[in-house]
Amino acid sequence: MKYVYLFVCLLMLFIIGCKSNSGSKTEKFQKHRDKIIIVSDKIVDIKPEILFGNCFLYIIDEILIIAEIKPSGDKGIHLFNKNTFKYIESTGIIGKGPGEVARQGGIQVDIKNRLFWVSDHGKMIMWKFPLDSVLSNKMYKPTEKLNLRNELFIERFGFLNDSIALGKAVRVLSNSSFEMAMAKLNLNTNMTEMYGYEHTEAFGKKSNSQFALSVKNNFYVNCYGYCDLVTICDLDGNLKYNVYGPDGLTNKNNKKSYFFGVNVMGKNIIASYIGDEGIIFNKFERPEGNLPSKFLIFDKDGNYKETIETGSKLTFFCVDEENSRVIAYFADRENPLGYFNLELD
Repeated sequence: MKYVYLFVCLLMLFIIGCKSNSGSKTEKFQKHRDKIIIVSDKIVDIKPEILFGNCFLYIIDEILIIAEIKPSGDKGIHLFNKNTFKYIESTGIIGKGPGEVARQGGIQVDIKNRLFWVSDHGKMIMWKFPLDSVLSNKMYKPTEKLNLRNELFIERFGFLNDSIALGKAVRVLSNSSFEMAMAKLNLNTNMTEMYGYEHTEAFGKKSNSQFALSVKNNFYVNCYGYCDLVTICDLDGNLKYNVYGPDGLTNKNNKKSYFFGVNVMGKNIIASYIGDEGIIFNKFERPEGNLPSKFLIFDKDGNYKETIETGSKLTFFCVDEENSRVIAYFADRENPLGYFNLELD
């Protein structure tokens, strides 16, 4: 009887150990991210031929697309040669008429088909801009659009194929509340549905995350703004890894901010990161939102590689894989637009 009891105990320990090992395959905890590379003296200023304010940045082939957050002119989107930064053309006519953008939001790019979608928060639609049409017609006005007036409308996404986009959507809960959730958009039917893994503790305000996708490497990533969390999934929506930084899910009253943006460069994840108070006081002692000055670099499995410290506050960025560059808009530099070289394995 004694040997039977001992056998049962050993069996239970073996089962518990197997479960523990199984769980550890997806949960990664990084208490220290201390490989710091300073590039403040390596940022190259870009001096464009036209003036614009704070902006989103994207690349399609040889074109750098700059989309103003608050357009000041009659067009809100500007195209440059990404190699020389020579100005090419502007598009996205601001207005309330047919094919005009009433209130410009972010852009989602379809690199394979050389086109981009522009969110129009005034008309609650997304306009389709084929790049070749824009380049051949200075006064181009889009005619194709997608409706955003749904209880679940996709806001940040990448293209799985010609007809399916995956990304983070806004889910309306009531007239005064919403959260963000992973979703799949069928561009042919304009139908959006919930999709894939969601961390059970990243809900409400903590559900807000930045999204990037790599079809080539079969994964997508969400980097969260109000918790020190990165989730990596395969393209079927299955969890590969939860990656927790030093603060993990602990963020009392959501006072701290973490990830601000994310891109994929080759087999690497590049994420702008704050890791500090979300609201700070400027030189006039007025409160304002904090901005990141650093990037965290992970491999495609979420393993930490290094931290890039720019020494300047940045808003948005994009990656130019061909030239091994990170292009960013810096809020506190005399020339806000700049780039630095980044060589990654």
